[in-house]
Amino acid sequence: MDALNKCILIFGILLLVSLPVAQAVESIREWKTADGTRTLQAEYLSSRNGDVTIRRKQDGKTFTISLDVLSEEDREWVQTKEKEIAAGGPREAGEKFADLISGEWERTEGHGLKYRLYGDRKLRRTEGGGYPLVVYLHGRNMDVMTDDVPWLAKEFSSDSNYRERPCFIIAPQNPDQMGWNGEKADGVIAIVRELIDELPVDEKRIYLNGYSMGAFGTFRIIEMEPKLFAAGVPVAGGGSPRMAPTIKDVPFWVFHGANDPTVNVSLSRDIVDALKNEGVEVKYTEYPEGDHGIAGWVYADEEMHEWLFDQSR
Repeated sequence: MDALNKCILIFGILLLVSLPVAQAVESIREWKTADGTRTLQAEYLSSRNGDVTIRRKQDGKTFTISLDVLSEEDREWVQTKEKEIAAGGPREAGEKFADLISGEWERTEGHGLKYRLYGDRKLRRTEGGGYPLVVYLHGRNMDVMTDDVPWLAKEFSSDSNYRERPCFIIAPQNPDQMGWNGEKADGVIAIVRELIDELPVDEKRIYLNGYSMGAFGTFRIIEMEPKLFAAGVPVAGGGSPRMAPTIKDVPFWVFHGANDPTVNVSLSRDIVDALKNEGVEVKYTEYPEGDHGIAGWVYADEEMHEWLFDQSR
């Protein structure tokens, strides 16, 4: 089944299970399929890369569908909405997340994952294009929910970094420690999309990084959604060379220790070589005397932070 037919099928299912809507709400509008045979009452949340994310009025569920399956009127409406957003104007954190943007590492959960969320109070509202979102994926056997501050993610919220680079930061908890894949990878992507909709996030500056198991997850999740992320920083992990054609447009800075006894350095070298073969000028740092414990060096390196926050889609 091609992507267009799949989207049409999904939209049809949404319509079949919808119930009649009572009264109109200003933020909710009627959406129509391209052939005009089906309609759906839903709230516009966001749009990007030819897709639109809407929240169904019936039950509040959120869906992302292709604009191709919608009517010309809907497509024109979305185009106008995007221009209004691009023109600027105040954006505020939604009610669900406003209290979590407190200047502390707050605990919350959603989309099948527990996670920590950090943002200074002043980030609750912006007059401009929003703030970057940093996603940190932990390594195996680590628990980001128990410590006062998630281990490596804390470097992004440190006073020295945060003054120069204010942002939203999330650190999801892997429930089974068996890799950032399947429903866990889907959950990370869903959280990111929800935060885009609910917080003043700059959609062009969403950064994914991770250590060890989290580095593998960084490659994997960017492969799943290469248009969602502005850059990736995998540390002491690796990715399959077959990913290269899909992820080649996303800037990477890859780190590994030459003497890593846990994850062989070849796993980083191979994906870096594959990206270079695609014509990509990928950044790669290999510590000649480093083992698997290089993460502290990487996350303390201000140059890495400067490079990451310079990236934009």
